Amino acid sequence: MKDLKKAVARNVDEIRRQAIIVLSDGEDTSSLLPFEEVLDLAKRSETAIYTIGLRSAENASLASKGFREAEFVLRQLSQETGGRAFFPNQVAELSSVYGQISEELSSQYTVGYTSKNPKRDGSWRRVVVRINRPNLIARTKLGYFAPTR
Repeated sequence: MKDLKKAVARNVDEIRRQAIIVLSDGEDTSSLLPFEEVLDLAKRSETAIYTIGLRSAENASLASKGFREAEFVLRQLSQETGGRAFFPNQVAELSSVYGQISEELSSQYTVGYTSKNPKRDGSWRRVVVRINRPNLIARTKLGYFAPTR
């Protein structure tokens, strides 16, 4: 995420939406950063994160405490960044999941607005997007950090 934050478009043709796909069982066994710092970095990175949580036969059937926590973390990471979380039950479903992510990334629109809040304090600002047409889903980031300068 830090490297993606450094990727700056030099002209309009280079502006692209950035996305990361995280394939994981979600269990934290050796993180260098606590989840709160990773989530903050993710929100600041302007990168949509799609998470794929692999369930083993044991934790899918038992809904183990560890997997419930891991599922929460993966869902929060994707939801906060405008991505989406997937939890396939079998490895054979991965092809379909990657296809759904590809389809979603290729059929998105970007909506922009200018805040009426003049404060340049770097604070988190919540944004809510609502759609009044049936069968459409607005998958958005939950907010943004205000500029500081």
